[in-house]
Amino acid sequence: MEVALMAVGSVLLALGAIAIAIVVHAIGLGRVVSTGVLGLPGKRLRADAFTYRSAHRAATPLTWLAGSVAAVAAIGALVAAFAAGVEEWAVLAVLAAIVLVVGLVLATWRAHASLAADRPD
Repeated sequence: MEVALMAVGSVLLALGAIAIAIVVHAIGLGRVVSTGVLGLPGKRLRADAFTYRSAHRAATPLTWLAGSVAAVAAIGALVAAFAAGVEEWAVLAVLAAIVLVVGLVLATWRAHASLAADRPD
């Protein structure tokens, strides 16, 4: 039972990391309209449709980087759930979560920084 729960947690973490990257990318391409639920946080990022798209476009590379690294760590946690043990699984799962959170913070910072760069002086 414990191995099954670790495996499910690892798969959900990997799929969630990739899903976040896909959604941010789709917003940047203009395929997803502004909603209160999807997208990077910040009222300035949702000022209008153009700002929403361009800010997410600026954040896309960091989001893909964080999402893919977190997904790889989560897949490593999945392997560890079956082959190694709870300690190894926990290290890799926490590493995946930390990479994802730090990456999304940096992507949000990049999105906000792109707004300042686009502002005429």
